[in-house]
Amino acid sequence: MNEARVRAVPVFNGWEGHFRKLHKADWFPVEVNGIAQLFETEEKAKIAAYEAMTRHHFGDGILSEGERTSAARSKAEELFGAIFRRGRKIEVVRR
Repeated sequence: MNEARVRAVPVFNGWEGHFRKLHKADWFPVEVNGIAQLFETEEKAKIAAYEAMTRHHFGDGILSEGERTSAARSKAEELFGAIFRRGRKIEVVRR
């Protein structure tokens, strides 16, 4: 059984933070736009790995009804002011 874990890996000139996903056995580096990040200390690398693992497992926040928002949907809502769900038009409330 896989465990969610984090670790700091020493590399040339710093540390890389790695995390393991619950459904995979591989280690994944902390990346920004597909580029592995380099940290000054082991502690900073572990903290970044923990935050990346948490974002992966829980997403960027809790959404209603288990839906995921997308950039395309948000842009469409900006343009049209409403979303369409199963043929019904639902007005978008801006706060």
